[in-house]
Amino acid sequence: MAKVVPANRQWTTTLSDLRLAGKSSIALDNRETYIFEVDGQLSSNNDGDPLIAAAGSNNSIKICSRNRLGNVAHLKGHSETLTGIRFGHQNPNLVYTSSKDGTVRCWDVRAKKSKAQQVFTGYPGNVFTSFDINCSDTIVCAGTEAVEEDAYLIFWDCRSTNLLGAYKESHSDDVTQVKFHPTNCDALATGSTDGLVCVFDISQRSEDDALVTTLNSESSVSRLDWCGANNEYLYCLTHTEEVMIWDAVESARITKFDNVKHNLAERGIEIEYLVDCFYHSGLKTLVVVAGTSGGNLRLLTVGKEILHPVGTLNGGHGSTVRCLQWDNTTESLLTGGEDGMLCLWTKDGKMEEVPKERPKRECRKSHTDKVQKKMQRMKLHHTTKPYHKLDNSGSTTTDKA
Repeated sequence: MAKVVPANRQWTTTLSDLRLAGKSSIALDNRETYIFEVDGQLSSNNDGDPLIAAAGSNNSIKICSRNRLGNVAHLKGHSETLTGIRFGHQNPNLVYTSSKDGTVRCWDVRAKKSKAQQVFTGYPGNVFTSFDINCSDTIVCAGTEAVEEDAYLIFWDCRSTNLLGAYKESHSDDVTQVKFHPTNCDALATGSTDGLVCVFDISQRSEDDALVTTLNSESSVSRLDWCGANNEYLYCLTHTEEVMIWDAVESARITKFDNVKHNLAERGIEIEYLVDCFYHSGLKTLVVVAGTSGGNLRLLTVGKEILHPVGTLNGGHGSTVRCLQWDNTTESLLTGGEDGMLCLWTKDGKMEEVPKERPKRECRKSHTDKVQKKMQRMKLHHTTKPYHKLDNSGSTTTDKA
C-alpha cells in the first residue's frame, strides 16, 4: 500500500510527478468489461474517502472508494449500453446514469438494494447518447441519437422526473456531449457529430431565444467541457484528433491544434488517440491526455501555438484508455480503459489523506419553478436550423426562424 501524505501538506502537483498509486478491475467473474465513463464525488463520504463511479460495457455501474479503490457496490438496471455517469453536486450520494435503453436513472449509493431511486424517460424511440445534471441538481438534460435530421435535448425536473420539454432545432446529428456550466445552472453547452458546439441559456422561454451561440468545430465532437479559472472557456476534442478552445463569453476561438497525432509524431512523441482534457487549477492550465493502444498515456499542456509534453503515465493500463477524471482537491487523476481497469495516479504514487469536509462548488441558482414553466412553453415545432454561416472567429451566425 502506498504511503499517505498528510492532509495539511501544501503542494501543487507538477504533472511529471504523477505516478501509479493503485489500480482495480471492475470486471465480475473475470469477464471482459470495458470502462466507458468515470466520475467522482465532489465531497467526501462519511469516512473521508470520496467515492468514484465507473460505467462498464456490461451495462452495470461499479461504485468504489477513490483512495483505496475498494468495491462499495454494483448497480444494475440498464438494459443497453451506458453513455454517461455523474454524481450529484448538492447531494453527492446520488449518482445519475444515461443509457441507450432510453432512460436516465438516479441511484442512491447508500441504499442497500441495487435499484434506481428515479427513472427518467423521454419521448418514444429516444436513444440517449449523453447527459448531464446542472450544478443545483434541479435539471437533467440528455442528448439523443438523430431521428432523420433532428437530434433532441430532453429536459427533466430532478425532483419529480417530470418531462419539461425538448430542444430539437440546434443539432442535426447525434448529440455526443452535454455539459452544464459548473457554477451557472442555466448555462448549457452541447456537442454533436454534426460538428457544432451550442451554448444555451435554458432560462429563456424558447429554443431560439435560449441559443446563445453556435460554434463550428468542422468535425465530429468527441469531448467537450468548460475550463479556465472561472470556467469561461470551452475546450473541444474531435474524432479526427483535433483540439480547440473557445472563449465562451466572446464566442471566439482562441486556439486550434490540427493533426495532433501527426504533429507530435514529427517531434518524436508517439500517440494514437486523444482521451480527454482536464483543467489543473493549481497550475492554471488545460492538460490534454493522449494515449496509445498499449495503454500508455502522455500529458500535454496547452500553449498558444504548441502542445507541450510534460509527463508520461506508464504501467497502469494494458489497452486503450477511454475516460478520465481529475480531482483538483487532491490533485490526482483517475483513468478507465478497455482493459476494465481503474487506475489512480497521484504525486509520486502516494495517497492523499482526504479531509472530512471537502470544498463544494458555489452554484448560481435560478428560479427553478420559473425555468420549468418557461420550458413547458417551449416551441417544439420544426423551424429552419439556427446555424449557417461561419465567420472569421470560428463561430456561426444565428438565423432566427
